Amino acid sequence: MARNIMSKFLFAAAVLSSANAYFLFAMNDVITTERLDPIVNPGAVSGHVHSIVGGSNFRASTNTSFLRQSECTSSPIKEDKSNYWSPTLYFQWKNGSFTNVNGSPVIYYLYSNTPGATTPFPDDFRMLSGTPTLRSYDASSFAQQAVTFLCLDFGGTSMKHNELPTGNCPSGIRAQINFPSCWDGKNADSKDHKSHVAYLSGGPDSGSCSDKNFPVTLPRIFMEVYLDTGSFNAVRSQAMNPDQPFVYSMGDPTGYGYHADFLMGWEQGVLKNVVDKCNCDNFGDPTCCATAGIFTLTKGGSCRITQGVDEITTGTLKALPGNNPVVPLGGTAKNAAALVTPAFISPVFAYTGDSPSQTGAPVGKAVTAPADAGATAKAGTTSKAAATAGSTTTAKGAASTEAAAPGSAPTSGAGSVELSAGSGGSPGAGSPAAGGSNHTGGPGTCSKKSRSDKRAAVRRARSFHETSRRRFATPEHAF
Repeated sequence: MARNIMSKFLFAAAVLSSANAYFLFAMNDVITTERLDPIVNPGAVSGHVHSIVGGSNFRASTNTSFLRQSECTSSPIKEDKSNYWSPTLYFQWKNGSFTNVNGSPVIYYLYSNTPGATTPFPDDFRMLSGTPTLRSYDASSFAQQAVTFLCLDFGGTSMKHNELPTGNCPSGIRAQINFPSCWDGKNADSKDHKSHVAYLSGGPDSGSCSDKNFPVTLPRIFMEVYLDTGSFNAVRSQAMNPDQPFVYSMGDPTGYGYHADFLMGWEQGVLKNVVDKCNCDNFGDPTCCATAGIFTLTKGGSCRITQGVDEITTGTLKALPGNNPVVPLGGTAKNAAALVTPAFISPVFAYTGDSPSQTGAPVGKAVTAPADAGATAKAGTTSKAAATAGSTTTAKGAASTEAAAPGSAPTSGAGSVELSAGSGGSPGAGSPAAGGSNHTGGPGTCSKKSRSDKRAAVRRARSFHETSRRRFATPEHAF
C-alpha cells in the first residue's frame, strides 16, 4: 500500500506551520541496543531488542526522578533526559543469520500555538504506541494508521507505505510513528501502557481531544528512524527474501508490529515553558527557542551507556536475540520468551566518545530453565529490586569498577557514571560496547569497522533531512 507523496509535502508543511507549533531534533547517538524495556518488562530482560535514545540513566527499571539524574543525554536538548525506544531492524541472510541495520532517530514535539492549551507530561508518565505481535493491517485502526514507512529516494520520488516496503529504496527506509496525544488526566501509566491515552479524534495526527474520557491535550510525539538499509543493497540476492530482506527484532518482516515507547524525563518545568513559549520557527528548527532561553541546545555531542544485559545484540547473529521466530504476513505472533535468559551486567557506565573507560561484569548466571509461554524471565540471579532505578549514581575515576553503595547520594564529577549491581552495566571481556552498533564489518562478515564509517550513510541521510525538512519532514496526515 504505497502512495506518491511528493506533491503533498509543501502543502502539508503550510498546514502544519499555520495551525500548530512544533520543533524537531535529531538524536546525537543511540545510547544502547539491547533487550530491555522498563515499561513493558520492568526489572527483567525483555523479549526482543530495542534501540534506545535519550537519558543515560536508562535501565531495566527507571523513572522520571532517576532519568533527571542522568550524566548525559543523546538528545541535543540538554534538559530532555527522557528515553525513547523502538525495535531494532535486522537483515536476514539466506542461511538464517541476521545482521543489524543502523538507525538514526529524529523526534518531533507538536502542540497548540495557544499558551496553556497543551499540558506537559506529568512525572513518571510513560506510554507505548503500536503492537509488537501484529502481522496484518486494519485500515480502520488509528493505532495502525500511526505507523508508516517511507521508501526514500532523495534523487527522485519517495513513497509512503503502511508496511516495510518491498524492492530497493535508494536512500534507505524511514520508519515513522505517532504517539497518542490525548490523556485521561489522571494516570501516568496503565496496565497495557495504552489505556490512559488516546489518539486525536480524526486519527493519529488530526483532530482534537474531544473524547470526555481523554480530555487533556498532551504534546504529540512523532518519531522517525532513518534506517541505513542502503548498505545492504549490494547483497540483497544473498537474503532469505531478496524482495524484502528486513526483519524487526520481534520476528516481524511486515512492519505491522512496529512500535515505540516513551518515558518522561524532561527537567522540572522545562516542558511547560516549551509548550507555552516555543513557537518561533515555522519549520521546526529549535534554535530560536534555545536562543530565547527556553532550553539548552547542544548539537553534535556524544552520550552512550555500556550494556546492561550479558548478550550480543548487534553484528551478525545466528538468531534474533531472544530466539524470536520470524512470523510472516497473516501469522500469529506471540511474546516469545527464550529458554536461556542472559544475566544482567553491572555496573552500567555513561560515557562519551567511541569506547568506555570502565566496564562491569555479569551479575549471577544465565537462567536456563524454560520460561512460561509469553512471559519474560528475570536475568541471572539478580533480584528485581537490584535492577531498579533506586540505585544512585556515583562518578568514578577511570580505574575504578567498584559498585556504588545502595542509597548513597549522587555526586558529580568527571568520568563514567557507575551504578550498583543489578542496574545493568558494561560488557565483560570480549563483549561489544553498547551505544550504537557493534556491527562487525560489512554484511555477513566478522571484520572490524569503525563506528564512524558504519554510520556515515545514516549521517548523510540525517543531514539531508535537516537541510530539506521543509520538503520531507512534516508528519501531518497530508504527508
